[in-house]
Amino acid sequence: MRRLAQIPLVLLTIAALAACSASTTGGTPQASAQAPTPGASAGGGGGGACAVAAAGATATVTVQIKDFKFSPQPVQAKVGDVVGWTNGDSAPHSATMDDGSCSTDTISQGATGLLVFNTAGTYTYHCKVHPTQMKDFTVVVS
Repeated sequence: MRRLAQIPLVLLTIAALAACSASTTGGTPQASAQAPTPGASAGGGGGGACAVAAAGATATVTVQIKDFKFSPQPVQAKVGDVVGWTNGDSAPHSATMDDGSCSTDTISQGATGLLVFNTAGTYTYHCKVHPTQMKDFTVVVS
């Protein structure tokens, strides 16, 4: 009887793992599609300092994610640049501004998350999936 009670739990676990696997595996690089999180910008103005890039945008500055690190460090960009983070790890990652101004969606292996920076400033960011391992990285926008 006890084993019968465990069947729904096992089925629920399998369904959850299948859903996670489907959302974090990828082949073709693509831009993330999460709306920016409202908040104050590192550049001093309210909101709008950075945002998810428009559909079809192309990165003008590239950042590689490999071995749970972002490279280059710091990222150098100009106002209006589209920064693209491409995930070379098997684990999913993100590029999330510490001040909450914006974030990529979760970036699966081989995919790219794109953000556009509209205000000069220094932005500290982290990976929201691995916030204790991948933190204290910066984007310097001039």
